[in-house]
Amino acid sequence: VAVSSLEWEISHRAKRRAGALFHSDGQPQRIQIARRHFENSGWLAVTSTIRHELIHAHLLNTERDVGHGKRFQQFAEALDTSVHCERFSEPSYWVRCEECDREIARYRESKLVKQADQFRCGDCGGRFSVVPVDENGSR
Repeated sequence: VAVSSLEWEISHRAKRRAGALFHSDGQPQRIQIARRHFENSGWLAVTSTIRHELIHAHLLNTERDVGHGKRFQQFAEALDTSVHCERFSEPSYWVRCEECDREIARYRESKLVKQADQFRCGDCGGRFSVVPVDENGSR
């Protein structure tokens, strides 16, 4: 698939992912960029995200690979982009391990948020608790 045939769109809902490549039957269809990413991180960060998503499109076309493996990392380094994006919006919830203080960001009231005491930390086996977040996203 040629880059010129890809559809491009802006997501007005995305809070966690800066961009995404959508594909069907192994063919890249469209690239979506988060509006909040642009608003909070600026144009340079968005251009990096565009390069990131174009690497996904290229590797899907040539190698049927949509992951962030070794080939992706090689392209990312060559094209001066990152493998993962920095957080660009504040989560609605933080879940913290009471033993090792590992923190997990959550943007929705997921099962982990609703029933934190029912889950255990994958690092140390400790119990989780939900950390209060104010309207500014501060803990």
